[in-house]
Parts: sequence; structure tokens; C-alpha cells
Amino acid sequence: MKESNLYRIVEVSMKRESGRKDIGIMTVRQALELPEVPSLEYSHPDLNSRSDGRFLTRAQLVDYVRCA
Repeated sequence: MKESNLYRIVEVSMKRESGRKDIGIMTVRQALELPEVPSLEYSHPDLNSRSDGRFLTRAQLVDYVRCA
């Protein structure tokens, strides 16, 4: 695990039937401390994924911390 990746910034949002609800901007560490809710999505810490609609799942965010 790369410790420095835990301090990168992500935007957390909740995917809903009526659209996406923004939860907040936080570090990767804080995002991973949130409860495991399947509808939560995370922007990519290295890309501007919010603008093009690409989001990560919790599992993908964990993989980013481990592998990046």
C-alpha cells in the first residue's frame, strides 16, 4: 500500500434513481472510512473523472491505494 495515495483528494457521490447526489470532497483515507454503501462512487484521485462521468467503485479505490 502506498501511504501517500491515502492523502489524495476524491469527490464522493451517491448514485440515485433521480441522479447523482454529491456527498463531499475528502481524502482517499476518509472516503474509505465511510460505511460500505454500494451506491457510493468516487472520482479518480489522478484524473478529472467527474467531468467525463467516470467514477470508481469502493473496490477500485482500494485497488488504487494498493497498486498505484
